[in-house]
Amino acid sequence: MSLKSAKNLIRDLKKHGYQAYLVGGVVRDFLMKAKFSDIDITTSAKPYEVMKHFKAVPTGIKYGTITIMYDNVSFEVTTFRTDGPTSDFRHPDSVIYSDNVNDDVMRRDFTMNGILMDEYQNIYDYVGGQRDIEHKIIRAIGDPNERFKEDALRMLRAFYFQSKLGFEIEPVTKQAIQDNAHLIKELAMERIHAELIKILKGKHLKTALNSMIETGIHKVLPGLEKGIIHTANLEEMPFIDTFFALSFTLNNGFIPAKWTFSNRHRHKYQKASELALMHPTTIPDTALYHYGLEISLLANKVNFNLGKQSYQNQSLQERFNNLPLKSELDLALTSQEIMNIVNKKAGAWLGKLKAHMIDHILEKKLSNNKEALTSFVSTYEV
Repeated sequence: MSLKSAKNLIRDLKKHGYQAYLVGGVVRDFLMKAKFSDIDITTSAKPYEVMKHFKAVPTGIKYGTITIMYDNVSFEVTTFRTDGPTSDFRHPDSVIYSDNVNDDVMRRDFTMNGILMDEYQNIYDYVGGQRDIEHKIIRAIGDPNERFKEDALRMLRAFYFQSKLGFEIEPVTKQAIQDNAHLIKELAMERIHAELIKILKGKHLKTALNSMIETGIHKVLPGLEKGIIHTANLEEMPFIDTFFALSFTLNNGFIPAKWTFSNRHRHKYQKASELALMHPTTIPDTALYHYGLEISLLANKVNFNLGKQSYQNQSLQERFNNLPLKSELDLALTSQEIMNIVNKKAGAWLGKLKAHMIDHILEKKLSNNKEALTSFVSTYEV
């Protein structure tokens, strides 16, 4: 993102007689000398006024937000506003435009995100955000209970910033999260899921998980309570897939339907937790064959983090590569040959017989060659 282009956009807004500032994460990251991705601009110009002067799209017109294409870069530009009451604990039912930038700052989430910067890089801080950044503190602007009732997702955002930055959540804000934790249940699971993924990616995840436990948030995330408690006590934080598979293993293999996982991810977590519960100490070749390498590796990571198995990434891959067969197509006898031997037409019996042959081969009770398999089939009762 181009800070230079953003400054030029602010200059142009001012030329048309409006106030305009950079606000939010870009200012916070600028002060922390960190990389930033999104650049938000707040202005006294109403949406229709901005659209009169610039090439813009009304992406969030209900909340006074439009997107401007400027210097081939897109910027979100929002009119100074105060928020009306909310009925969904996420978005205001209405917004009231203001000519005072302080009104706009006071509706924002945390002090470190409420700092303004102009085109000359002058800083305007009406909420003590610079001080809180300096002291590594996450503090809600104004009354935290009001901020979290306006948008309950802000509670998870506090943990995201803690996981990302390693800051402490100040006591009054933390208490308000504890008091309002139940409001998380009012949010769409898509939003909770997306925010949780961001939390899990942070390098200070352990700190954030402990805060989630302290505030009781872990109890309102379906199926994750035991997983969060266990993970918070690990020395090394697991990757995202391992965290979810571990959590659902500790949840007796049950994945609450509310979670908005893709079919692929839901299947992966379901099968990995199933395998981890079925074979807690070692994964036999039969399971390695039936569940496949990816699921087996994930189940091993789960049980490693549960202290039940050693970390077997390399040995599992070697064992999988050395399996005597990878699918029933690798059997030395074809289905037609099996039917000829027993002189019987295809049916459910054929699948059962092949499954028995495969398990015997994997358990090293039977060799995968025509002679041995023919003998096995000849004596098998179908």
